[in-house]
Amino acid sequence: MERNTEETLDMLPEGGARGSQSIRDLRARLGMTQEEFAHAIAVTVSTVNRWENGHANPSKLAWRAIQGLAR
Repeated sequence: MERNTEETLDMLPEGGARGSQSIRDLRARLGMTQEEFAHAIAVTVSTVNRWENGHANPSKLAWRAIQGLAR
């Protein structure tokens, strides 16, 4: 899967904000299903779903994994 790293990192909010739309947009930009995204950052699919629907926010550790995936 080819991606432009700068464009992908630009999708992540600055200042540690962890918005549900930004997670959904990043996952879509990476061309990943919720299952693939969850597996890549070692969380459950239901966790990714809760993040994307605004019912929960990623922990600092999960957010670091998301940022690593975006690189």
